[in-house]
Amino acid sequence: MPLRMSRPVMGITAIMIMPITIMDTVTTTTGMIIMGTTTMAMAATRTVMPVMVMTSMSMTSIAVTIMITTTIIMITTARTTTIVTLMLMTTNRPAKDSSLNDSPALSADEGAALYRLMTWLSPAFPVGAFSYSSGIEWAVEAGDITDAASLQDWLSAMLSDGAGFCDGVFLAHVHRAASDGDDKALREIAELASAFVPSRERQLETTTQGRAFIEIARNAWSHEGMERLIASCDSPIVYPVAVGLVSAAHGVPLSATMHGFFHAVVSNWISAGARLVPLGQTDSQRVLAALEPVVVTTGHRAMAASLDDLGGATFRSDIASMRHETQYTRLFRS
Repeated sequence: MPLRMSRPVMGITAIMIMPITIMDTVTTTTGMIIMGTTTMAMAATRTVMPVMVMTSMSMTSIAVTIMITTTIIMITTARTTTIVTLMLMTTNRPAKDSSLNDSPALSADEGAALYRLMTWLSPAFPVGAFSYSSGIEWAVEAGDITDAASLQDWLSAMLSDGAGFCDGVFLAHVHRAASDGDDKALREIAELASAFVPSRERQLETTTQGRAFIEIARNAWSHEGMERLIASCDSPIVYPVAVGLVSAAHGVPLSATMHGFFHAVVSNWISAGARLVPLGQTDSQRVLAALEPVVVTTGHRAMAASLDDLGGATFRSDIASMRHETQYTRLFRS
């Protein structure tokens, strides 16, 4: 059946039955010409439809059924079949019931927490992470990492079965202890996290970043409760402990802190690999995208784990961090 449209109608799924309002009729020797208009309210737009109906015999009413998702038009009358030519004209005015903007706005506290978390875990936050490779430099020299695929495999193992998972467990337990005001538990977890580092260079890496994180946070975002939490830790504060402690003191939720922390750590690992292999920016982003499900899964595991679940199986990565110390040429400190 013939159909003409001045422009396509997109994104409309409703089926509507519209009565035609008769505006004028003219009787001829060959039949009756009925001209009219109708208006229908759609999900996203308001459409005005001039309708011309030509039929071979008189009738009292016409019902037009339109399936907007297709170009099928079915016309039902009491006594005859009718040909209808429709000209659809749409406007860009949104309907009142549009659900495009129904997401609730962040509260002032939620906005502040997000702002701080994005700042603290940004590459621009001056903790010196760019100068450490977590043993990746030795892995590249030894031939374990040669391209984007091997870098992705190496980092996936480090994250899910090595230092990444363990750091996540420490962060989760420190955050909970600090939120609960349990100074004794906080002190014990901080001491265990410091002792859990497998090599001297990794110890240097995580304690230096942890100390820098604490100092910058306390100077730029001073908080009375944070000072008490810092004082509870007798041992050097490693990086995941520092992130968990500061986030808890400022009321940043644990789940957001965990995933933000993992994103920052993985991004720094990829940055080191990109400079060492080397890799282009696109390949680096492909590795980051491919590690997304590993980050999410490891974050959930770390938040559900107990301290008894601590442990790793990335022995090659631990060896790499130990052998880096005697590597002949080095760009990174670990």
